[in-house]
Amino acid sequence: MGEETEVPVNTEVRGETWRVRISTTGGDVLGAGILLAADAVLTCAHVIPTGPGDPTDPSVPTAGASVPTTEVQVELVGVPGARPVPARVADGCWVPELADSRGDVALLTLAEPQDARHAAPLHRVAPTRGRSVWMCGFPSTRELQDGVWFRATLAGPSGPRGEWVQMFPLTPEETVRPGFSGAAVTDAETHRVLGMVVSRYDDRSSAAPASRRLHLSYMIPIETVVRHLPAIDRYVSGGRGNGLPSVPRGAARDREFARWLALWFAAAEGTRQVEAIVIKKGEAVRAATLSRAVALADRELPADAPLPPPRRAPLPVGIHPPASLHAPPPGTPPPAAAPRNGTARRPPSPYGPEEEPDDLLPPVGSVDLALDVSGETVADVAARVADRLGLSPAGDDGSAVGLLGAAAVPLTIVAEGVDYAAAPLALVEFTDLLAARGARLLLVFRNPESQSLELALRMADPGKDETAARLDRLRDRIDHIARRERAAHDRTALIAPVRPVPQRAAALRLDLTALRRHPEPGGARFLADLGAFESTVESELLRIEEVIGLAETQIARRNELRGRLEAFFALLAARSLEEERAAAPLYRTAHNLLHRAPCELAEAERAVERFAEAVRHHTHRPRGGDAS
Repeated sequence: MGEETEVPVNTEVRGETWRVRISTTGGDVLGAGILLAADAVLTCAHVIPTGPGDPTDPSVPTAGASVPTTEVQVELVGVPGARPVPARVADGCWVPELADSRGDVALLTLAEPQDARHAAPLHRVAPTRGRSVWMCGFPSTRELQDGVWFRATLAGPSGPRGEWVQMFPLTPEETVRPGFSGAAVTDAETHRVLGMVVSRYDDRSSAAPASRRLHLSYMIPIETVVRHLPAIDRYVSGGRGNGLPSVPRGAARDREFARWLALWFAAAEGTRQVEAIVIKKGEAVRAATLSRAVALADRELPADAPLPPPRRAPLPVGIHPPASLHAPPPGTPPPAAAPRNGTARRPPSPYGPEEEPDDLLPPVGSVDLALDVSGETVADVAARVADRLGLSPAGDDGSAVGLLGAAAVPLTIVAEGVDYAAAPLALVEFTDLLAARGARLLLVFRNPESQSLELALRMADPGKDETAARLDRLRDRIDHIARRERAAHDRTALIAPVRPVPQRAAALRLDLTALRRHPEPGGARFLADLGAFESTVESELLRIEEVIGLAETQIARRNELRGRLEAFFALLAARSLEEERAAAPLYRTAHNLLHRAPCELAEAERAVERFAEAVRHHTHRPRGGDAS
């Protein structure tokens, strides 16, 4: 590659005092790093050499991986007169490259603290396509060991399980190379650090002309680094991308809804730029499904979240997959052993193994911002959107709303509780502005009758007339009835006698289809039929809700009896063993009745009362049953 195009460091122009060169104690360059605090440096795990005598840490995710004890030299090349300082891997801050190339991050502790004012401004910013960035690395060429700047633009998620972000070099010569691993990737506009260089790919195919060869670089976004190394969270500014409540791993979820969310988050063909949906208060399963889907799509996943399986990343325009899923492009020579700093590694194949992904899992990084807007003003929401873009209003009087009106907003945003915002109609109109600037929006409402929902539905599809909107709303209501029918079936099955559950959703769907094919669409007769059908759908929904309500009342009574049984058992436990044995058969009978499905509630209630009476009898006698 032509070194004549490389730009040596000019510290007066760049001024990035957090830039770190990492070397062996003998002076050989290993890679780069980022100063986070007076005594902390972030880098890639593969930059730090391991030795045969290094201990194996059972907490390390890679089986058998050794935690390096090697001492390296760290030098702040952006600080005039700075001396090399010894450093080692910090305890519990070593995440080596996993089998699928995820991870590969490490935190070093410096033997001598540096001036904390030189630390990097790490910031959570959505790694949006087209964002201009720069990075500084330390090639082995003697003339460039003090650093060289490369420029690039962000392309999109790539690499292992979508953890990386692909970068297009401005010129082929600016593809990262050995000496760049661990370097800060800095936003050219805000000068904030967005990520860390991790890898590169060079297409050295002899069959391709030099002008058509593929030259790619990759970074790990800061949020992904935080997921692997939670210890650096205190050094990162900016609001988290996911502001929805966390959900336990085993929480129930609506699989059909989860599948729809995964498709929408992935911007699958046929999905709309703006969607408005309703999750009513009390619909805990649907609410949990949304929160879980957002958590899985977020780069900064909760600790208990399972990682999505590898997905086939989109290829750059004009690039075609090889004939074999596992083969490199034609003419690619066998990969050479990675150099010591490991930068020149080929990333895992974007085509992945032949594996069918779980259709309930959204792509990692497919949601840029999710927030509960209940009680929030338009200005509050605008400030959060601007923060995710890395934009700051000028001065104290600067308006984030005005800033966004003049900027591209290539974000995927989930806003929950829109109709409970401080000014719902104004917020919906603001989301229309965001959509016009390029945002994809999922607007979640809690009240199906809210005016703001009606406005959002019209804005989501401006070409849709009122009649079409009413028909679509009927479709959504019937889908909701179907879900509630399933819920009613599950609940009524718990209590005997098992009550019949109305199964009307299928018939209502057929009636809706017939209504859409009405011979006089838009006519007086059609409108009368439409109004009558709307009343029928609402009546069916009320009927199924009544069934669920009765079942929930009975389930609550069963749970109350369970608590009563255990309370009396606790009283009995304080008595003698003989008294406990005497009442044990009554306890077992009541316990079995209460934990049977379906539960005969009346019979179980009588059994609990018999046990309670026996306990009262024993507790009113002296301990051991002796006469007073």
